[in-house]
Amino acid sequence: MKLVLVRHGETDSNKNGIIMGHLPTPLNELGREQATVLARELRSKGIQKIYSSDLVRAKETAEIISAELNLPVTYSYNFREHTIGDLDGKGVSEVLDSLDLLEEFDELMIKHNGEITRDFINRVWTGFNKAVEENRDKDCVLIVTHGGCIRSIIAKILQASEIVFDSLKMDNCCINVVEFAEKREKEIFSVELVNDVCHFSH
Repeated sequence: MKLVLVRHGETDSNKNGIIMGHLPTPLNELGREQATVLARELRSKGIQKIYSSDLVRAKETAEIISAELNLPVTYSYNFREHTIGDLDGKGVSEVLDSLDLLEEFDELMIKHNGEITRDFINRVWTGFNKAVEENRDKDCVLIVTHGGCIRSIIAKILQASEIVFDSLKMDNCCINVVEFAEKREKEIFSVELVNDVCHFSH
C-alpha cells in the first residue's frame, strides 16, 4: 500500500511567518491555485481513499482534491497540526528562535497550554496507523495534513533525531509517499518520496 501525504495549500499566515496551530485559517488565492494543480497531479496516482485534518486550511485543500478525484473525505482530529496553545497566531521567530532544546520547547508548551512533542507525535502516528488498518485492501490512500504532521511520520519511520525532524522541509501542497508492506509477518514502512513539488513546474 502507498500512503500519499500532502500538505495543505498556502495561507496568508504561511506567507507572513505566523504559527497557525489549530486556528481556523483559510487558504489564500495562491493556496487554492496550488491545491487545484495538486489535485490534477493526483489523478494519476490511483488513490482510493482520502483522509484529511479537520482544520480549515486542510479541509479546503481536501475538498478541491475530492472534487477532482470524485472521492469523499474522511476528516480526523488526529491529522491536525501541532498546537502551541495560546501562542497559536504568534510569529514563528517571536516564539521559537530563542529555543535550543526539545525540553525547552515542551516547557513552553506546558506553560502556554500547548501540546508537548511526545503527545503530538503519538496522536498523529495513531491516526496514520488507523488509516493503514482501515485500508489494507487498498493500493493507495491519500492523507491531506500539515507540515509538522508529515515530518513527524517520516521522522518516526526513519527513527530520526530531532535535528532531522526540524530540518525536513515541507512546501505547501508538496507530495510525500510512504510504502507499507508486510514481510515475514513484520509490518514495514519505507519512505519513497519527500517534499516533491515537481507538479508546479509542468
